[in-house]
Amino acid sequence: MTIFNKNRGLALPSRTRPTSIHNLALAVLGLGLNFSSSSLAADTPVNGSPLPDFVITADAALTPDEAMNLEPWSGDRTRSIAETAADGPLFLALFGDSVSLATMADAKFGTPGPRFFADFFRSISSALLYESTIGRLKPTPTEESQHLLLGKLFGNMARPNLSPYLGTQEYSLATLLKSTTGFVPKVYNGAQMAGSYYFSHLYFDKFAQFFAKNPFHKKPDLIIINFNAMDFIDGRSIEVYAASVRSFYQRLTHLAPNSSLIITAMADPVPLLTAPDRVAVQHGPKGPMKCSDLYKMVRFGNTTGLYPGAPEAIINAAHQRLAAYRNILETEIRLMNFDPTLYSHYHGTVTYVPAVEDGGESVNHLAADCIHPDVSIQRAIGLRMWDVVRQAL
Repeated sequence: MTIFNKNRGLALPSRTRPTSIHNLALAVLGLGLNFSSSSLAADTPVNGSPLPDFVITADAALTPDEAMNLEPWSGDRTRSIAETAADGPLFLALFGDSVSLATMADAKFGTPGPRFFADFFRSISSALLYESTIGRLKPTPTEESQHLLLGKLFGNMARPNLSPYLGTQEYSLATLLKSTTGFVPKVYNGAQMAGSYYFSHLYFDKFAQFFAKNPFHKKPDLIIINFNAMDFIDGRSIEVYAASVRSFYQRLTHLAPNSSLIITAMADPVPLLTAPDRVAVQHGPKGPMKCSDLYKMVRFGNTTGLYPGAPEAIINAAHQRLAAYRNILETEIRLMNFDPTLYSHYHGTVTYVPAVEDGGESVNHLAADCIHPDVSIQRAIGLRMWDVVRQAL
């Protein structure tokens, strides 16, 4: 595997939609399970884990001193990230999905603890209350509003403290950066549950609003983009995906033309959706619940045609589609790094982090929702990303 990087060439080795909230809520309530493919409005979680002090959101209004009014490092490396870090905290930004937020990472597969059920029922209650009040005034919500609303209702499933990007664990970037630079970074949280390039215009709009609200704030030294697989899971066409990717990076690089970008590849969801069926929640309200039950309940993977035990022909076709998605993203990264016209305004560097191909081993390290990785995988993600980040230091 290689990592594309503008200044280092191509040779850096690397280590390793629901139609009705009411109907969905009733279905989840009846099964006693977690709606994990909803989206999180990161600045308005419902009774979720609190964000660490160093994490800021789109709603933050900071004083000039709090905004660290420093120039970010330039694309010609006259001022490196390391030199910036020597003067004070780095400013990072994250765009990502529910994996980035360590969703349900502490819910043990098979036997989740009380918090799993407590958070679940709290979210369901919020969803039913909304549908019976404000929801009645909006009979035909847009796809975008549903995406953001479900995040507000189900955001308490996130575990940001366990996140490699937003957390305080020994594998989290903030901890590792402090041990290297002496400063805890500031991190803008633009991650959303079920985050994807298709909805990235919503996340970017909030990002732009943050700088409009905080005109003294410097642009990020480093921006991490970690959309794993929801464009694939939601069945977005290759053409729609390509347009979403182009639009997002055109807008992002115009807003932050000197920031360094780290972009992760689309993960492979095929092993997750085709692995042999297993019991994910041993003691549900209606007895043991399998992964397939969870997938049906949250409509996870319905558009992919994949299911436990799918034949090889279907799996091969899915992998061909996945390769097409990845090729689009890799091509866009090459353009950002090397195209003298399309991205002439961008002076930073882009590092591409390929997906880890583990032969499906990661399906043995899932949380109780049978969708998100557990803490052991979150740790592996954190250490791998640290290998990439410290190259810039």
